Amino acid sequence: MMVGEVDQLQKEVSVCKVWGGAVNVTVPTGRGQEFESFGGRGTQKSCSKMEPRWFLLLVVVLGTLLAGSSAPHPAGNAFEIKIIGGHEVAPHSCPYMASLQKAGSHLCGGVLVHPRWVLTAAHCLTEPVQRLRLVLGLHDLHNPHAPGLTFHIKAAIRHPGYNLHLENDLMLLKLDGQVRPSRTIRPLAVPRGRRAVPAGTKCSMVGWGQTHQGGKPARTLQKLDLHVLDIRMCNNSRFWNGSITSHMLCLAADSKAQAPCKGDSGGPLVCSKGQLSGILSFSSKTCTDVFKPPVATAVAPYVSWIRKITGRCSE
Repeated sequence: MMVGEVDQLQKEVSVCKVWGGAVNVTVPTGRGQEFESFGGRGTQKSCSKMEPRWFLLLVVVLGTLLAGSSAPHPAGNAFEIKIIGGHEVAPHSCPYMASLQKAGSHLCGGVLVHPRWVLTAAHCLTEPVQRLRLVLGLHDLHNPHAPGLTFHIKAAIRHPGYNLHLENDLMLLKLDGQVRPSRTIRPLAVPRGRRAVPAGTKCSMVGWGQTHQGGKPARTLQKLDLHVLDIRMCNNSRFWNGSITSHMLCLAADSKAQAPCKGDSGGPLVCSKGQLSGILSFSSKTCTDVFKPPVATAVAPYVSWIRKITGRCSE
């Protein structure tokens, strides 16, 4: 068991965002490593030697992360499961969910935080807003008769601290109309305070991301249960190597076969009922690599910025 895991620890991993657009963005991995940017080939430098206390921590954490992988898969194709290990939610049970689309195709998730504003990931904006639309009230992406509302985007405001390291990866999109809250479309509250989400907290995410790497977006909205990992473990040289800031949430599912994937970026992470905790930002290129767990931008540190924009620019 230990030999196989040590071999896996030594492998080189390419890194990319959860969203799979054709964007040439370098995702940093901190000190000692360089990974390929999108569309390019990179190299990995040698990592610093793992200290004994980190090795022990990794053994404990990996034992938890990999426990579900030893169980046999259900009969049939393992990739038939959704959102890579998720399950379909009840229609309209997440009325705050938004789909950022181009020409009717889903690009990124988003969350309605105000009758006129959707919060998503800043890296999702790769096109002029005139080419994009926001669709609310959806469950089935392919149902032309779905009772959803489509909005043009009046303004896109990235967080001023956003950079190519995917720090402060948040963006507010202003609708060209105002939502009247209903059973199928309703804003999700932002946190009331700045308290960090502690390690071990159980959370969930929803999205229409790929159900397997290289596949198409899920047809119906999927949900995946996750838990928050200790930031010290995620910043170890064998994981994200110092790239995870205090404004990020490092996540893991119960099994290494479960993870958000391309198309899930910008979607909401909910750790407290009725309250937004994070916005999905980036993950590994393979989506399910346990050594590069998915990462969300924590929302609590940005509440004052969100309220300033949505309050000042709501007319």
